[in-house]
Amino acid sequence: MIPQSPGTKPPVIQTSRRRFLGWAAAAGAAVAAAPVLSACSSAPATGGGKSRAVKLIHASKDPLVLWSVTYLAEDRGFYKEEGLSVERVLLAGGPAALTGLLSGAGDANLSAPGELLSAVGKGQQLKTLLAHTNSMPCVLVVSKKFAERIGVTADSPLKERQAAIGKVKGGRFGITAPGSQTDGFTRLALKQAGLDPKSDAQIVPLQTGANSLAALANGQIDGFIGVPPSAEKAVLELQAVPLLVNQTGEINGADRVQGMTMQARTRDVEANPELYRAIVRADARAMRALVEDPEGAGALLRKTRFGQLEEPIWNYAWKLLQKSWGSPYVTQDSLAAWLDNGLVAGVSVEGFPFDKVLDMRFVDEALKATGWTPPAKK
Repeated sequence: MIPQSPGTKPPVIQTSRRRFLGWAAAAGAAVAAAPVLSACSSAPATGGGKSRAVKLIHASKDPLVLWSVTYLAEDRGFYKEEGLSVERVLLAGGPAALTGLLSGAGDANLSAPGELLSAVGKGQQLKTLLAHTNSMPCVLVVSKKFAERIGVTADSPLKERQAAIGKVKGGRFGITAPGSQTDGFTRLALKQAGLDPKSDAQIVPLQTGANSLAALANGQIDGFIGVPPSAEKAVLELQAVPLLVNQTGEINGADRVQGMTMQARTRDVEANPELYRAIVRADARAMRALVEDPEGAGALLRKTRFGQLEEPIWNYAWKLLQKSWGSPYVTQDSLAAWLDNGLVAGVSVEGFPFDKVLDMRFVDEALKATGWTPPAKK
């Protein structure tokens, strides 16, 4: 963070960033960069006896506000009321998290579904049980120097911002890992600007948002797509330019793509449906709390999980995330969007077993038990 004297306020945001800050959030710390890769109602509880430990795999080593549903389910005591105690397994990126799930490192994987769709296309039997976000809030940020080179600011017209990175071939863009959602969205942004991601840019796997921040600060990359809080931290602390905001539809096709989900191995779900019924029931209650009382939920999460965030930044984060959740359902269209946009290599919509992958029965049961009807997608 930019050094400040005791009692000073956060940096004043310049006019060129006002559009972005309506959606912004920030947190996290930067570390070394990596090598380049070429281009609320109560619900029935099942607790009362000895708690059952459940391992939840996270597709990041950084705490992400995107996981507010599961954090709130723990902090409000919903897991405990279901007879569950939670252990979190933090892994670096979507591919590592999916590998962890397949190897039995956890009972469920909390990740975007790209790697799951790829694995199913190769014969793995996996299920999506619940949506943690209905879409992915993320921002493509570029360094101030690169923005000046391509002649664009945060307040430039949308068409200019969408085309800007196409003015320069060989740009370097950070992602968490090959095949991850940040990888896929980066490629969509490059194609949108008329570039071939395979030959016209360098894509840099960095594992974490903190590494992307460090790489941008050191001039090792020109930009990256980050989820809260990494991209927003780049804007506030590194004077990076927020080029494209996915939540407002500025990356063509990306706003339709399914965000964070709860995933599990089919055989585990079949062997222990009560476990997954309990997890989903707790998470559905947390989703409802986020939708119906975002102020109260946000206050608790800032206290329990994100106390390092300054209040103004947290408020921006919360405003952004209101567009990210609303329904615990994963839809076939939101999964198909991954395939339609070419984000999963070698897998097509035609013949894909969506009926086997989508398992919303526990969501159906949870909503029926609570009498909650989620709002339509925002």
